[in-house]
Amino acid sequence: MKEIPPQKARQGQKGRPVLIVLISSMIIVALVWFGAEIYGSYISESESIMDSNTTNEHSMPD
Repeated sequence: MKEIPPQKARQGQKGRPVLIVLISSMIIVALVWFGAEIYGSYISESESIMDSNTTNEHSMPD
């Protein structure tokens, strides 16, 4: 069997490309998480306003 040098037997190069992909994906995940948190707080505020309006309508005497 023919001996292949370790550098030629590798699938790809070692180094920064993998690190860049990992860091950029973590930044994207953080941005999406931040957007979901903002959207969730907006939804909860609008639901609490709607809930307070419906309770005020039902609590008023006729």
